[in-house]
Amino acid sequence: MKWLLVCIYTTVLTTAATATLCGCKYLRPCYKNMLNSLLQPDEDPCIENVSIGASTVTIFLRALSEYCGRFIKVHSTRTTHEGRNLYEVVINSTLPLDKKTPVILLEAGQDGGSGSVALALYVIEQLVACSENKLMIQKVRWVILPSTNPDGHEYVRTNREPWKKNYSPNGKDIVAHGVDLTKNFEDSWGLCPPIIVNNAFSQDYPGPKAGSENETAFISDVLARYKTNIDTYVSLRRDGHGILYPLASRNTSIASIDQVKKRAGDIAAKVNQRAGGIQWFPNQSIYAMNGKPHCGHSVDFAFNKHGIKYAFEMRVFPETDRRIMSKFQTLPKGHDVSLRTGYFSGIREVYNSVVNDIQNKKPK
Repeated sequence: MKWLLVCIYTTVLTTAATATLCGCKYLRPCYKNMLNSLLQPDEDPCIENVSIGASTVTIFLRALSEYCGRFIKVHSTRTTHEGRNLYEVVINSTLPLDKKTPVILLEAGQDGGSGSVALALYVIEQLVACSENKLMIQKVRWVILPSTNPDGHEYVRTNREPWKKNYSPNGKDIVAHGVDLTKNFEDSWGLCPPIIVNNAFSQDYPGPKAGSENETAFISDVLARYKTNIDTYVSLRRDGHGILYPLASRNTSIASIDQVKKRAGDIAAKVNQRAGGIQWFPNQSIYAMNGKPHCGHSVDFAFNKHGIKYAFEMRVFPETDRRIMSKFQTLPKGHDVSLRTGYFSGIREVYNSVVNDIQNKKPK
């Protein structure tokens, strides 16, 4: 189980009431048992301290499923072109899935890279490992797709070239691989500039048709299966810092988006309370953040196709800004820890908003 590095945790386990382990005040017995059974002396118990690869995701989820199966179920119904599993993690699967059961859907990694995948695994860890978060998994069902582009993720880890696509043959030219999954959903697909649509070598290539990729079909299947229950959908993306709402494909203001904007503002406020001193976490439309249309976006697909009112893109861990900043100043100690804690506060606010909605709908 080589997904962890160095940490002496034995004494911490016995003093969990006053110390923290992996961000938890109190460890669930199943998680403590998992660590005692599987952790080697030279390994770190915290997923956030680990170098994240496709094998890390698999090993971590299998371990959680084996030892904490009461709280978490892991499914894989599709694979990528290179044969890697696409995982669906369900937390609180025992909650009956009727019309009143709210679902929070988190999905990460469409554009390759480790930051968003690492955050998704951290959220899973906090929900399953930390007893103090028990209410967060009692009132809603969490569906988390922690790594939706593992082929692209593995390609990025080799540092061969800048990359954000998957790695399937594009069908036009055998030497050109990959489709930009963030542009492959069936909403305004192919309406962006044709030079991008027709260039299979471009990192922005949206694929031969909408929904052409296994990974896109996987996400679309989950959205369709839970569409009547999903209260909030959040797509975690790499290299950025902000919570973004529809629309992505056009710069249009629609009346139904006002409540979505307010919720985005509430989420951003919580992130800024914890990490605003590091870098301000803005909220705006996806179009406004990009400064141009982004066609085939999963958030627009969820919002327009499935009627999921609260659909967001959340950009995390600003890699580009960090590279620029580090040339001029030393980043503060604990930079990533502060950001990660802030992001989880934002996810907690998503949960709080869902619970508030439930309470407001109850008859008085």
